[in-house]
Amino acid sequence: MSGRIDRRTLLAGVSAVSLAALLPACSSRPVPSVDNLTFATGPAGATYRETGTALAERWNDALARHVVDIVETDAAVDNAALLTAGSVDLGFVNADVAKPYVSDFSALFRVFDSVLHLAVMADGPVRTLQDLPGMRVAVGLPGSGTRFTALRLLDSAGLAVTPLSYGQDDAARALLSGELDAVFSLTAMPTPALDSLVRDASAVGRAVEFVDLAVDTEAVRAAYPGEYVGVVISRTVYPDIASSRTLAVPTFVLVRNEFPRDLARFLTASTFENARALSMNRPEADQINPRTGAATTPVPLHPGAADWFREQKP
Repeated sequence: MSGRIDRRTLLAGVSAVSLAALLPACSSRPVPSVDNLTFATGPAGATYRETGTALAERWNDALARHVVDIVETDAAVDNAALLTAGSVDLGFVNADVAKPYVSDFSALFRVFDSVLHLAVMADGPVRTLQDLPGMRVAVGLPGSGTRFTALRLLDSAGLAVTPLSYGQDDAARALLSGELDAVFSLTAMPTPALDSLVRDASAVGRAVEFVDLAVDTEAVRAAYPGEYVGVVISRTVYPDIASSRTLAVPTFVLVRNEFPRDLARFLTASTFENARALSMNRPEADQINPRTGAATTPVPLHPGAADWFREQKP
């Protein structure tokens, strides 16, 4: 399965956003009794951090008080570990990272699809994935979904690369300065750190490219069926960069199974009923819509979230 993703139709499509807009902006419902919630997000420069902050603000507004605090992490792998330990209440986790935890976690909803970027400088030494051995390659922080998926890709391709640990912002700066030859980034589009990198490179007369991974991703998609889809990074997402093919993985908001049912329903409702307003400040939030929100395979929907999605059907 493959698809073209751009800023205007990023998976959800205009019609899906319109559907979200038709939902009531503020439904009348009892506000659950809860004192504090912690939400594991991601590092600086990543959509996990940006979207997580925006979601927390929406939830706090709906709860009419400050309840939800974000926790800054390496991202998906860290978040899964924190959820397992009971150290946080909610967290962004990708489908590939979440698969071993399907009996322990439940999903509130699918928030967006995270896209694997392999960013290089147009005047640099890397043109293909096969060029990476011997190069200085950032594969994300140790607890990130970027590292998890990038290493799977490299292993499936039979390539040995020394993994260098950089967060999103630091990796983008290091690529531009010549400290790195290539940067992996798995996050929703447009990625804040990469967006800034493209602008900063242009300001000094240089250009960024995304390596086309169409052929290279076939092996990892075959090895892990159902976890990844083929997508296109369109030049409309990052202006002046040629379109390239890669893979994407669904990203969910997960909780432990014992998360209160009424609270799960409340947070899910508050998210989708405010999706249009959320997307006005966060472009990746265009993907938050009821048509795809309940598609959380392999993780089951939390019963409270399922209650809300079920109520939306005519």
